[in-house]
Amino acid sequence: MKLRYILFILFVGANTLQGIAQINDNPIDILSEKLAQNELLSNRLLKNFVFIKTNTFKKKAMADMDKSIALFDDNLSYIILHLPYKNKVKEDFLKLQNFWNIYRINITDFDKDNYTALIEKTRRLNKYIKQLNKDVLDRHPEFSKNKKSIEMAQLALNNGKNADAIAAVYVLKNALNIEDADSYFKYDLGSMNKNLKKISKFKILNPKAKDLAIDLKTTLESITILLKKEKFNPKMMYAYDDSFTRKTFKLLKYIIQTINQKK
Repeated sequence: MKLRYILFILFVGANTLQGIAQINDNPIDILSEKLAQNELLSNRLLKNFVFIKTNTFKKKAMADMDKSIALFDDNLSYIILHLPYKNKVKEDFLKLQNFWNIYRINITDFDKDNYTALIEKTRRLNKYIKQLNKDVLDRHPEFSKNKKSIEMAQLALNNGKNADAIAAVYVLKNALNIEDADSYFKYDLGSMNKNLKKISKFKILNPKAKDLAIDLKTTLESITILLKKEKFNPKMMYAYDDSFTRKTFKLLKYIIQTINQKK
């Protein structure tokens, strides 16, 4: 009886230590970046889909689609090896993985024209990604002391997602005749400048990152002006959005570098 009890304690202890080691051995900066990148990519996939459908920078959009899918897959492969030892988190990962396996087929089926269904699937993908990100980071032992950096990263990726949503809706409404696209696929243009201001005021952010935030503000102004013009110009929208999101990936990397720095 005593031997059985000792073996049980050793088994439970080993599993507990495995769980602690599994997440502690994974630096929160690497994990945060990969989780954030996947959330940032979610709207980018739909944006590329609608530009491909309208033959606007088609080759470039298809190349970016392929890179985005490959990066999403690579990040998922990394994340699964470093999940917290909790059934809830693993269940949420499986929900995302299973849905992603379907979504990636839908988003590359360029013969289909059911845009509202694809928008709804993109929203579901976003939901699963956000839930997993929260579950993983909230349970990380280094989360509390790096909460401010992670909040700044969230503001940056929200801006990137908004920019891709703006570009997608712009094409859906003006070229693909989905007049109520913005009611299906919502974005918050007003929050983007506010987010950039908050990021610029983040004290430990290096000067290059602050300059990049100013540069992003200029690009955002160009997007805003284009939205007000009557003439439909998808090529210009693609160029502005592509510039904005690429700079956002850089900004995200700068913000992640502040993790574990003295605040």
